[in-house]
Amino acid sequence: MKKVTIFVVVLVIFFATVALAQDATTLPSAGLTPDSPFYFLDIWGEKIGLFFAFSHESKIGKALNYSEEKLSEVYTLTQKGKVEKLSTASGLYEKYITLANNETEDLGEEDESVEDVSTKVAESTSKHLSVLEGVLDKVPEQAKDAISKALTVSMNGHNRALLALAKENPNKATEINLKTMKGRLERAKKMAEEGNTTEEERAIEDFEELNSLGQEISQIAQGLGKDTTTVEQLVGKATSYHLEILTQVYKKVPDSAKSGIEKAMTNSVKGHQQAVESLKKKNALDDVPAEPPIPEELPEAVKKRIQKP
Repeated sequence: MKKVTIFVVVLVIFFATVALAQDATTLPSAGLTPDSPFYFLDIWGEKIGLFFAFSHESKIGKALNYSEEKLSEVYTLTQKGKVEKLSTASGLYEKYITLANNETEDLGEEDESVEDVSTKVAESTSKHLSVLEGVLDKVPEQAKDAISKALTVSMNGHNRALLALAKENPNKATEINLKTMKGRLERAKKMAEEGNTTEEERAIEDFEELNSLGQEISQIAQGLGKDTTTVEQLVGKATSYHLEILTQVYKKVPDSAKSGIEKAMTNSVKGHQQAVESLKKKNALDDVPAEPPIPEELPEAVKKRIQKP
């Protein structure tokens, strides 16, 4: 029995490592890492690079590049088992993501580069969330706080970038937001399957935050007088997947966590109903289901609760 248990543990660690490696394949080389006595040269080089980046666009590009290098350092340190140095790399990651957001928001509304740079920041941070979560699952307890903080900063940076993008291209902002929401649901499902209620609940909270952000994106578009048809169709079509995964998570979590899943389902149904109501007025429902696509396997009592007006 002990041999079987050890084998299972080894398999879990192996597949977690493979998943983390796949997530990190798009990152640049780490180069020098905080465990090197020459790491200060790396920091100097980055400071010089930012000093000579005179435009907002140039600073944003540098900050994003440096943030990915720091993320690669976090990954490399994790692979080396040198978790005591993780906070240095993750702290610098946070600094560069915040800088990229600040510089994006400093761009004038008439600046033609706003859409491009805000898209880059939003897409980059969406990818970063997956890498950081892979690291979080692998590091020992004493290193988790640093990675959790980096995850929070990355999520906030993602949301700030989407709001900036929404003022230029709400359709693109909605597409990126829905992609990130999908990632949060897949994370919740994985954590539920592993019995990690804490991380499952965190993923659901992130999903809920992004769901609210989606409504804000729609409101921004309406306030600017832009056509929201595509935004509403994207939301309507995504509801089926959201409810399907939420149902799978609901079936796996303990009773104490079910209320959070029901809340997420209720908000998804409400968002779908609002999108459908607006699309019907425009005669633009197309292939968006008129009724919320609630999975049949949900208990009847739950179905009634999540459809309450």
